[in-house]
Amino acid sequence: MDEWNPDALPTGEPENERSALSVRANESSALLASDAERERVANLLGEAAGEGRLTLAEFSDRAGRAYASRTRGELEPLLADLPAGIGSVAPTTVPAVRLPVVGNAVAVQQVTPIGAIKRSGRWRLDRDTSLKVTVGPVKLDLRGAEIAAQDVNLHVETVLGAVKVWIPTGVRVLVDGTTSVGTRTIEEDTPRGPGPVLRLHIDTAIGSVKVYRV
Repeated sequence: MDEWNPDALPTGEPENERSALSVRANESSALLASDAERERVANLLGEAAGEGRLTLAEFSDRAGRAYASRTRGELEPLLADLPAGIGSVAPTTVPAVRLPVVGNAVAVQQVTPIGAIKRSGRWRLDRDTSLKVTVGPVKLDLRGAEIAAQDVNLHVETVLGAVKVWIPTGVRVLVDGTTSVGTRTIEEDTPRGPGPVLRLHIDTAIGSVKVYRV
């Protein structure tokens, strides 16, 4: 009697048909990506960042790889761990479904009379956040930040204290505010394509302001 081999059981799909499907999938991955496909992937990554699925650093890295991609096969892994329904590289006539925003998206305020405010690693940045310090520095590393929306406002105010902010390259940032005594150094960057927008409103009475691109 022949030994039972589960791999030999019928699968309902002929071997030659499975091979044909595999070939077609490989051929699709090998196709050169269009500018529209790169832009679409970058837009989907921006939406994922706005939903808190990607940190700003993760968005920056993936968006950069998307624009540098030559084929669809290079674009597909950038969406592989995102929810089903937004992971197709090729354009489609079916409207994309916008997923609900995850987490709190209301105004958040923190006031520290004397002391420092420091944020780094993976942390949550709400849609509208206000940080105020009377005496002390503010240091914010936004590389690991998860944002609650694609358009975020961050207000930082100190009376006596410096403000330092680290932002991933490729993330769109608008900086305004005033400094009575001290210097303001803003490292500019010109992001390519769509993505989250960070609006930094930084005011200091006495203290320098430095915004770094990393």
